[in-house]
Amino acid sequence: MVAEARAALPRLQNRRLLNLARIGITYCLLGIIVAFCVFPVLWILKTSFETPQYIRNPQIQWVPIQFTLDNYHEVLTNPRAMIGRSLLNSVLVSGTSTLFAVVMTTLAGYAMSRYQFRGKFLFSMYLILINMIPGTLLLVSMFILLIRVRLVNSHWGLIAFYAAGGIPLATWMLKSYFDSIPIELEEQAMIDGASRLQALRRIVLPLALPGIAAVGLFIFMGNWNEFMAALTILQNQELRTLPVQIINFMGFQRVEWGPVMAYSVIVGLPVAFVFMFVQTRIVGGLTAGFTK
Repeated sequence: MVAEARAALPRLQNRRLLNLARIGITYCLLGIIVAFCVFPVLWILKTSFETPQYIRNPQIQWVPIQFTLDNYHEVLTNPRAMIGRSLLNSVLVSGTSTLFAVVMTTLAGYAMSRYQFRGKFLFSMYLILINMIPGTLLLVSMFILLIRVRLVNSHWGLIAFYAAGGIPLATWMLKSYFDSIPIELEEQAMIDGASRLQALRRIVLPLALPGIAAVGLFIFMGNWNEFMAALTILQNQELRTLPVQIINFMGFQRVEWGPVMAYSVIVGLPVAFVFMFVQTRIVGGLTAGFTK
């Protein structure tokens, strides 16, 4: 026995070294990915606090040599920035479209999870395949439709586009989340005298709230940062959202990168704060439906 233990000891040490090497390589790769994703954000933040002479300096400076808040003052006080009006437009469009999309996808996801109907498999494949179509192609057809119903250059037209665009993927994710909730809970409620709607409202929706919240935040962040559809549908400057207003603020002959970067930081702050506080719920909600 002692001889066998001595013979097995080198193999155990080799396994430990191999596991440590795998962990080290994994963390190195994750560190490279994190640096690749975080570096542009940090560079935008750094540039927003720099003076113009250091921004145009060909020699790279990793930290602001001369710290200034003039760029943010320029954004907040310049009438051409229209940051207050654009912020209100973004909140209105993103919030309303997210609300519509969440209500529709919650009902659709529940129906896909609990009911059997003809064409269910084909409809499920459609929800997946529609996400493979480039958004530009969908924008062209949607723009023609909005022209016919006279919703171009209107917040309602952009809300309709955002709500329709978020439905397919959100429906599939909520369908998977509803699948993870035991149907026996609803059956027990209906045996006690509750209707299907009452069982949905009192039993299923409270249990599915983390998934619904995660999908809603996912849709909201996509709508908040969307640019191409907002630029195409909203032609009036007073109706534009924050991402589109950045282009108008940049100008065409000369770009002042300091104020533009400060504007970009202000645009990204609301979503960043929301994501920081609810990131665990987002991850848990998006994955719970796949880990029953």
